[in-house]
Amino acid sequence: MKVVLLALSGDLSRSRDKLAELYPDCSLELISRAEFENGSHIKRLKSLRALRPDVLAIATERLPWQRGQNLFMVFGALAGAREVLMIDAHGGLVRRSRASLLAGAPVRLGRETLTSVNDVAQSRRELQRLEQDCLRSKERLYELTHRSQPRVVYLRSTPGPGTQAGGAASHIKGVVEGLQALGAHVEIISNDQIAGLSFPEDRFTVIPPQPGGGSRALFDIHNNLVFTRGALPLIERADPDFIYQRYARFSWVGVVAAMRIKRPLFLEYNGSEVWVGRHWDRVGSLDLLERYERLNLDAAARIFVVSEVERRNLEARGVRAEKIVVNPNGVDVERFRPGVGGVETRSELGIEDDEVVAGFVGTFGPWHGVEKLAEAIKSITTGGHGVPPLQRLCVDHYSPPCLPPPSDSVL
Repeated sequence: MKVVLLALSGDLSRSRDKLAELYPDCSLELISRAEFENGSHIKRLKSLRALRPDVLAIATERLPWQRGQNLFMVFGALAGAREVLMIDAHGGLVRRSRASLLAGAPVRLGRETLTSVNDVAQSRRELQRLEQDCLRSKERLYELTHRSQPRVVYLRSTPGPGTQAGGAASHIKGVVEGLQALGAHVEIISNDQIAGLSFPEDRFTVIPPQPGGGSRALFDIHNNLVFTRGALPLIERADPDFIYQRYARFSWVGVVAAMRIKRPLFLEYNGSEVWVGRHWDRVGSLDLLERYERLNLDAAARIFVVSEVERRNLEARGVRAEKIVVNPNGVDVERFRPGVGGVETRSELGIEDDEVVAGFVGTFGPWHGVEKLAEAIKSITTGGHGVPPLQRLCVDHYSPPCLPPPSDSVL
Protein backbone atom coordinates (compact mmCIF):
# COMPACT_ATOMS: atom_id res chain seq x y z
CA MET A 1 0.00 0.00 0.00
CA LYS A 2 1.29 3.44 -0.92
CA VAL A 3 0.53 6.42 1.31
CA VAL A 4 1.29 9.94 0.07
CA LEU A 5 1.63 12.50 2.85
CA LEU A 6 0.92 16.11 1.91
CA ALA A 7 2.58 18.21 4.63
CA LEU A 8 0.74 21.51 4.96
CA SER A 9 1.92 22.23 8.51
CA GLY A 10 2.24 20.64 11.94
CA ASP A 11 4.51 18.03 13.48
CA LEU A 12 5.50 15.63 10.69
CA SER A 13 6.99 13.07 13.07
CA ARG A 14 3.63 12.65 14.77
CA SER A 15 1.92 12.37 11.40
CA ARG A 16 4.32 9.65 10.31
CA ASP A 17 3.82 7.76 13.58
CA LYS A 18 0.05 7.90 13.17
CA LEU A 19 0.23 6.66 9.58
CA ALA A 20 2.53 3.82 10.61
CA GLU A 21 -0.05 2.86 13.22
CA LEU A 22 -2.96 2.99 10.74
CA TYR A 23 -1.12 1.35 7.82
CA PRO A 24 1.71 -0.79 9.28
CA ASP A 25 3.01 -2.16 5.96
CA CYS A 26 2.71 0.99 3.85
CA SER A 27 5.36 2.78 1.85
CA LEU A 28 5.33 6.51 2.55
CA GLU A 29 6.09 9.36 0.15
CA LEU A 30 6.20 12.97 1.33
CA ILE A 31 5.07 16.07 -0.58
CA SER A 32 5.91 19.45 0.89
CA ARG A 33 3.54 22.39 0.81
CA ALA A 34 5.93 24.30 -1.48
CA GLU A 35 5.97 21.41 -3.96
CA PHE A 36 2.20 21.09 -3.90
CA GLU A 37 1.55 24.81 -4.44
CA ASN A 38 3.80 24.93 -7.49
CA GLY A 39 1.70 25.27 -10.65
CA SER A 40 -1.98 25.33 -11.57
CA HIS A 41 -4.71 23.18 -10.01
CA ILE A 42 -4.66 20.87 -13.05
CA LYS A 43 -0.90 20.48 -12.81
CA ARG A 44 -1.15 19.65 -9.11
CA LEU A 45 -3.83 17.05 -9.78
CA LYS A 46 -1.78 15.43 -12.55
CA SER A 47 1.33 15.34 -10.36
CA LEU A 48 -0.59 13.72 -7.54
CA ARG A 49 -2.25 11.16 -9.83
CA ALA A 50 1.16 10.25 -11.23
CA LEU A 51 2.18 9.10 -7.74
CA ARG A 52 -0.71 6.56 -7.75
CA PRO A 53 -1.56 6.89 -4.04
CA ASP A 54 -3.70 4.28 -2.34
CA VAL A 55 -4.11 6.73 0.54
CA LEU A 56 -3.65 10.49 0.58
CA ALA A 57 -2.90 11.84 4.05
CA ILE A 58 -2.95 15.59 4.68
CA ALA A 59 -1.03 16.85 7.71
CA THR A 60 -2.04 20.15 9.30
CA GLU A 61 -1.38 21.96 12.57
CA ARG A 62 -4.95 22.11 13.89
CA LEU A 63 -8.02 20.59 12.22
CA PRO A 64 -10.44 23.31 13.42
CA TRP A 65 -8.18 25.92 11.83
CA GLN A 66 -7.77 24.20 8.46
CA ARG A 67 -9.80 25.98 5.82
CA GLY A 68 -11.09 24.14 2.77
CA GLN A 69 -11.09 20.66 4.27
CA ASN A 70 -13.81 19.47 1.89
CA LEU A 71 -11.89 20.74 -1.14
CA PHE A 72 -8.66 19.10 -0.05
CA MET A 73 -10.29 15.74 0.53
CA VAL A 74 -12.25 15.78 -2.74
CA PHE A 75 -9.00 16.71 -4.49
CA GLY A 76 -7.42 13.57 -3.03
CA ALA A 77 -10.33 11.43 -4.24
CA LEU A 78 -10.02 12.89 -7.74
CA ALA A 79 -6.30 12.06 -7.63
CA GLY A 80 -7.23 8.40 -7.36
CA ALA A 81 -6.71 7.71 -3.65
CA ARG A 82 -9.20 5.17 -2.39
CA GLU A 83 -9.00 6.75 1.06
CA VAL A 84 -8.24 10.32 2.15
CA LEU A 85 -7.51 11.44 5.67
CA MET A 86 -6.55 14.67 7.37
CA ILE A 87 -4.54 14.53 10.61
CA ASP A 88 -3.27 17.22 12.93
CA ALA A 89 -0.49 17.57 15.46
CA HIS A 90 -2.89 17.20 18.39
CA GLY A 91 -4.43 13.83 17.57
CA GLY A 92 -7.31 15.05 15.41
CA LEU A 93 -8.32 12.80 12.52
CA VAL A 94 -10.84 12.97 9.65
CA ARG A 95 -11.01 9.86 7.44
CA ARG A 96 -13.17 9.32 4.35
CA SER A 97 -13.40 6.74 1.55
CA ARG A 98 -13.13 7.82 -2.07
CA ALA A 99 -16.70 6.69 -2.77
CA SER A 100 -18.22 8.69 0.09
CA LEU A 101 -16.20 11.78 -0.81
CA LEU A 102 -17.26 11.81 -4.45
CA ALA A 103 -20.89 10.96 -3.65
CA GLY A 104 -21.22 13.71 -1.06
CA ALA A 105 -19.06 16.35 -2.73
CA PRO A 106 -21.82 18.30 -4.53
CA VAL A 107 -23.86 18.75 -1.36
CA ARG A 108 -20.92 19.57 0.92
CA LEU A 109 -19.22 21.97 -1.48
CA GLY A 110 -22.52 23.58 -2.44
CA ARG A 111 -23.42 24.14 1.21
CA GLU A 112 -19.97 25.59 1.90
CA THR A 113 -20.19 27.94 -1.09
CA LEU A 114 -23.64 29.15 -0.07
CA THR A 115 -22.42 29.77 3.48
CA SER A 116 -19.50 31.84 2.20
CA VAL A 117 -21.76 33.92 -0.06
CA ASN A 118 -24.13 34.59 2.84
CA ASP A 119 -21.24 35.41 5.19
CA VAL A 120 -19.81 38.02 2.84
CA ALA A 121 -23.21 39.57 2.14
CA GLN A 122 -24.03 39.74 5.85
CA SER A 123 -20.61 41.18 6.65
CA ARG A 124 -20.95 43.93 4.03
CA ARG A 125 -24.35 44.92 5.40
CA GLU A 126 -23.13 44.94 8.98
CA LEU A 127 -19.97 46.86 8.06
CA GLN A 128 -22.06 49.57 6.46
CA ARG A 129 -24.23 49.87 9.58
CA LEU A 130 -21.25 49.96 11.94
CA GLU A 131 -19.44 52.52 9.78
CA GLN A 132 -22.49 54.78 9.85
CA ASP A 133 -22.79 54.42 13.62
CA CYS A 134 -19.13 55.41 14.05
CA LEU A 135 -19.59 58.39 11.72
CA ARG A 136 -22.64 59.62 13.63
CA SER A 137 -20.94 59.40 17.02
CA LYS A 138 -17.34 60.49 16.62
CA GLU A 139 -17.24 61.60 20.26
CA ARG A 140 -18.86 58.60 21.84
CA LEU A 141 -20.39 58.89 25.32
CA TYR A 142 -19.80 55.91 27.55
CA GLU A 143 -21.50 54.83 30.73
CA LEU A 144 -18.74 54.88 33.34
CA THR A 145 -18.72 52.81 36.50
CA HIS A 146 -16.91 53.61 39.74
CA ARG A 147 -15.83 50.21 40.98
CA SER A 148 -12.87 49.87 43.29
CA GLN A 149 -11.76 46.87 41.19
CA PRO A 150 -12.17 47.60 37.46
CA ARG A 151 -13.60 44.80 35.34
CA VAL A 152 -11.97 44.09 31.97
CA VAL A 153 -12.88 41.69 29.17
CA TYR A 154 -9.84 40.72 27.07
CA LEU A 155 -10.69 39.58 23.52
CA ARG A 156 -8.29 37.44 21.52
CA SER A 157 -9.65 36.47 18.09
CA THR A 158 -6.43 36.20 16.07
CA PRO A 159 -6.99 33.89 13.09
CA GLY A 160 -4.53 31.13 12.29
CA PRO A 161 -3.03 27.95 13.78
CA GLY A 162 0.17 28.08 15.77
CA THR A 163 -0.74 31.41 17.41
CA GLN A 164 -1.70 29.85 20.74
CA ALA A 165 2.02 29.91 21.57
CA GLY A 166 5.01 32.09 20.76
CA GLY A 167 5.58 35.82 20.93
CA ALA A 168 1.90 36.75 20.68
CA ALA A 169 1.06 34.48 23.62
CA SER A 170 3.88 36.01 25.67
CA HIS A 171 2.54 39.48 24.90
CA ILE A 172 -1.01 38.50 25.89
CA LYS A 173 0.27 36.95 29.10
CA GLY A 174 2.20 40.13 29.93
CA VAL A 175 -0.79 42.41 29.33
CA VAL A 176 -3.22 40.24 31.28
CA GLU A 177 -0.87 39.83 34.23
CA GLY A 178 -0.12 43.56 34.14
CA LEU A 179 -3.82 44.39 34.33
CA GLN A 180 -4.25 42.01 37.25
CA ALA A 181 -1.24 43.51 39.03
CA LEU A 182 -2.97 46.88 38.81
CA GLY A 183 -6.02 45.41 40.55
CA ALA A 184 -8.28 44.70 37.57
CA HIS A 185 -10.64 41.73 37.40
CA VAL A 186 -9.95 40.20 33.97
CA GLU A 187 -12.04 37.79 31.94
CA ILE A 188 -10.65 36.35 28.70
CA ILE A 189 -12.59 35.29 25.62
CA SER A 190 -10.35 33.61 23.06
CA ASN A 191 -10.61 31.41 19.99
CA ASP A 192 -7.79 29.19 21.26
CA GLN A 193 -5.76 28.30 24.31
CA ILE A 194 -2.89 30.64 25.22
CA ALA A 195 0.36 28.92 26.14
CA GLY A 196 1.93 29.82 29.48
CA LEU A 197 -1.14 31.62 30.81
CA SER A 198 -2.48 30.12 34.03
CA PHE A 199 -6.03 31.39 34.42
CA PRO A 200 -9.19 30.30 36.27
CA GLU A 201 -11.49 28.27 34.04
CA ASP A 202 -14.53 30.33 34.97
CA ARG A 203 -12.82 33.44 33.59
CA PHE A 204 -11.34 31.94 30.41
CA THR A 205 -13.69 30.96 27.59
CA VAL A 206 -12.65 29.45 24.27
CA ILE A 207 -14.92 29.88 21.25
CA PRO A 208 -13.28 27.53 18.72
CA PRO A 209 -13.31 28.28 14.99
CA GLN A 210 -15.33 26.36 12.45
CA PRO A 211 -13.44 24.91 9.46
CA GLY A 212 -14.65 25.96 6.04
CA GLY A 213 -14.29 28.58 3.38
CA GLY A 214 -12.36 28.21 0.16
CA SER A 215 -9.87 30.97 0.99
CA ARG A 216 -8.21 32.45 4.05
CA ALA A 217 -10.37 35.56 3.86
CA LEU A 218 -13.60 33.54 3.73
CA PHE A 219 -12.44 31.43 6.68
CA ASP A 220 -11.69 34.56 8.72
CA ILE A 221 -14.91 36.35 7.75
CA HIS A 222 -17.00 33.33 8.72
CA ASN A 223 -15.26 32.89 12.04
CA ASN A 224 -15.59 36.56 12.89
CA LEU A 225 -19.35 35.98 12.78
CA VAL A 226 -19.00 32.78 14.82
CA PHE A 227 -16.79 34.44 17.45
CA THR A 228 -18.98 37.55 17.70
CA ARG A 229 -22.16 35.51 18.20
CA GLY A 230 -20.51 33.51 20.97
CA ALA A 231 -18.71 36.40 22.68
CA LEU A 232 -21.46 39.04 22.88
CA PRO A 233 -23.62 37.39 25.57
CA LEU A 234 -20.49 36.62 27.61
CA ILE A 235 -19.36 40.26 27.43
CA GLU A 236 -22.80 41.52 28.42
CA ARG A 237 -22.86 39.17 31.40
CA ALA A 238 -19.35 40.24 32.46
CA ASP A 239 -20.43 43.92 32.52
CA PRO A 240 -16.87 45.25 32.03
CA ASP A 241 -15.67 48.81 32.60
CA PHE A 242 -13.88 48.56 29.26
CA ILE A 243 -13.13 46.03 26.54
CA TYR A 244 -9.53 45.32 25.57
CA GLN A 245 -9.03 43.63 22.21
CA ARG A 246 -5.91 42.49 20.44
CA TYR A 247 -6.63 43.68 16.90
CA ALA A 248 -7.17 40.79 14.50
CA ARG A 249 -7.78 40.40 10.79
CA PHE A 250 -11.45 40.60 9.68
CA SER A 251 -12.63 41.08 13.28
CA TRP A 252 -15.21 43.50 14.66
CA VAL A 253 -16.28 41.80 17.90
CA GLY A 254 -14.83 44.52 20.15
CA VAL A 255 -16.54 47.26 18.12
CA VAL A 256 -19.95 45.57 18.24
CA ALA A 257 -19.64 44.81 21.96
CA ALA A 258 -18.57 48.36 22.85
CA MET A 259 -21.54 49.83 20.98
CA ARG A 260 -23.98 47.38 22.51
CA ILE A 261 -22.99 47.77 26.17
CA LYS A 262 -21.82 51.41 25.87
CA ARG A 263 -18.34 50.80 27.21
CA PRO A 264 -15.07 51.99 25.65
CA LEU A 265 -12.99 49.78 23.38
CA PHE A 266 -9.25 49.77 24.03
CA LEU A 267 -7.54 48.38 20.94
CA GLU A 268 -4.09 46.80 20.97
CA TYR A 269 -2.78 47.45 17.47
CA ASN A 270 0.42 45.68 16.46
CA GLY A 271 0.42 46.78 12.84
CA SER A 272 -1.71 47.01 9.73
CA GLU A 273 -3.11 43.70 8.51
CA VAL A 274 -3.81 45.41 5.19
CA TRP A 275 -0.11 46.20 4.79
CA VAL A 276 0.79 42.61 5.77
CA GLY A 277 -1.76 41.32 3.24
CA ARG A 278 -0.21 43.35 0.46
CA HIS A 279 3.43 42.56 1.16
CA TRP A 280 3.76 39.25 3.06
CA ASP A 281 0.63 37.27 3.57
CA ARG A 282 -1.70 37.09 0.56
CA VAL A 283 -4.94 36.79 2.46
CA GLY A 284 -7.14 38.31 -0.27
CA SER A 285 -10.27 40.52 -0.07
CA LEU A 286 -8.15 43.54 0.84
CA ASP A 287 -10.99 45.95 0.07
CA LEU A 288 -13.06 44.39 2.85
CA LEU A 289 -10.06 44.05 5.15
CA GLU A 290 -9.38 47.77 4.76
CA ARG A 291 -12.91 48.53 5.98
CA TYR A 292 -12.62 46.21 8.99
CA GLU A 293 -9.32 47.82 9.96
CA ARG A 294 -10.62 51.37 9.60
CA LEU A 295 -13.74 50.48 11.60
CA ASN A 296 -11.61 49.25 14.52
CA LEU A 297 -9.42 52.36 14.47
CA ASP A 298 -12.42 54.69 14.31
CA ALA A 299 -14.38 52.93 17.06
CA ALA A 300 -11.56 52.56 19.58
CA ALA A 301 -11.42 55.03 22.48
CA ARG A 302 -7.70 54.31 22.88
CA ILE A 303 -5.24 52.55 20.56
CA PHE A 304 -2.15 50.94 22.11
CA VAL A 305 0.96 50.52 19.96
CA VAL A 306 4.44 49.31 20.84
CA SER A 307 6.54 51.86 18.96
CA GLU A 308 6.80 55.48 17.86
CA VAL A 309 6.95 54.22 14.28
CA GLU A 310 3.48 52.72 14.55
CA ARG A 311 2.20 55.88 16.24
CA ARG A 312 3.40 57.92 13.25
CA ASN A 313 1.85 55.40 10.84
CA LEU A 314 -1.54 55.81 12.53
CA GLU A 315 -1.31 59.60 12.60
CA ALA A 316 -0.50 59.55 8.87
CA ARG A 317 -3.79 57.63 8.39
CA GLY A 318 -5.73 60.35 10.19
CA VAL A 319 -5.98 58.82 13.68
CA ARG A 320 -6.04 61.56 16.32
CA ALA A 321 -2.84 61.73 18.38
CA GLU A 322 -4.73 61.82 21.70
CA LYS A 323 -6.22 58.37 20.98
CA ILE A 324 -2.81 56.72 20.62
CA VAL A 325 -0.84 55.35 23.58
CA VAL A 326 2.72 54.12 22.98
CA ASN A 327 3.38 51.17 25.31
CA PRO A 328 6.71 49.61 24.28
CA ASN A 329 7.38 45.90 24.69
CA GLY A 330 9.28 45.15 27.86
CA VAL A 331 11.27 42.39 29.52
CA ASP A 332 10.77 40.71 32.87
CA VAL A 333 14.03 41.85 34.45
CA GLU A 334 13.64 39.40 37.34
CA ARG A 335 13.67 36.46 34.93
CA PHE A 336 16.01 37.80 32.23
CA ARG A 337 18.97 39.31 34.04
CA PRO A 338 22.79 39.22 33.84
CA GLY A 339 24.11 35.91 35.03
CA VAL A 340 20.92 33.99 34.35
CA GLY A 341 22.61 32.27 31.34
CA GLY A 342 22.52 28.63 30.36
CA VAL A 343 25.55 27.16 32.07
CA GLU A 344 23.77 23.92 32.95
CA THR A 345 22.16 23.63 29.51
CA ARG A 346 25.48 24.20 27.75
CA SER A 347 27.01 21.48 29.88
CA GLU A 348 24.17 19.05 29.12
CA LEU A 349 24.49 19.66 25.38
CA GLY A 350 28.26 19.52 25.38
CA ILE A 351 28.71 23.10 24.16
CA GLU A 352 32.24 24.36 24.66
CA ASP A 353 32.91 27.67 26.42
CA ASP A 354 34.18 29.35 23.25
CA GLU A 355 31.20 28.29 21.12
CA VAL A 356 28.57 30.89 20.28
CA VAL A 357 24.94 29.74 20.28
CA ALA A 358 22.16 31.85 18.80
CA GLY A 359 18.69 30.98 20.03
CA PHE A 360 15.18 32.03 19.17
CA VAL A 361 11.94 31.10 20.93
CA GLY A 362 8.65 32.04 19.32
CA THR A 363 6.92 32.16 15.96
CA PHE A 364 9.48 32.49 13.18
CA GLY A 365 7.97 34.77 10.53
CA PRO A 366 9.21 37.19 7.88
CA TRP A 367 8.36 40.17 10.12
CA HIS A 368 11.05 38.98 12.53
CA GLY A 369 13.73 39.65 9.93
CA VAL A 370 14.52 36.07 8.96
CA GLU A 371 16.56 37.16 5.96
CA LYS A 372 18.58 39.58 8.09
CA LEU A 373 19.27 36.77 10.55
CA ALA A 374 20.60 34.59 7.73
CA GLU A 375 22.88 37.41 6.58
CA ALA A 376 24.09 37.96 10.14
CA ILE A 377 24.90 34.27 10.57
CA LYS A 378 27.04 34.32 7.42
CA SER A 379 28.94 37.37 8.61
CA ILE A 380 29.63 35.82 12.02
CA THR A 381 30.95 32.58 10.54
CA THR A 382 33.79 34.54 8.94
CA GLY A 383 35.21 35.06 12.42
CA GLY A 384 36.02 38.67 11.57
CA HIS A 385 36.17 41.59 13.99
CA GLY A 386 37.25 39.35 16.86
CA VAL A 387 33.95 37.45 16.91
CA PRO A 388 34.38 33.70 17.43
CA PRO A 389 33.02 31.47 14.66
CA LEU A 390 29.35 30.58 14.99
CA GLN A 391 29.39 26.81 15.17
CA ARG A 392 25.77 26.09 16.07
CA LEU A 393 22.42 27.67 15.41
CA CYS A 394 19.59 26.47 17.64
CA VAL A 395 16.08 27.56 16.76
CA ASP A 396 13.21 26.51 19.00
CA HIS A 397 9.98 27.49 17.29
CA TYR A 398 6.36 26.87 18.20
CA SER A 399 5.11 27.04 14.63
CA PRO A 400 6.59 26.07 11.27
CA PRO A 401 9.59 28.15 10.18
CA CYS A 402 9.23 30.89 7.63
CA LEU A 403 7.82 29.54 4.39
CA PRO A 404 6.84 31.29 1.16
CA PRO A 405 3.51 33.07 1.67
CA PRO A 406 0.62 30.72 0.87
CA SER A 407 -1.60 31.59 -2.03
CA ASP A 408 -5.14 32.76 -1.40
CA SER A 409 -6.46 29.68 -3.15
CA VAL A 410 -7.01 26.65 -0.98
CA LEU A 411 -5.70 24.24 -3.61
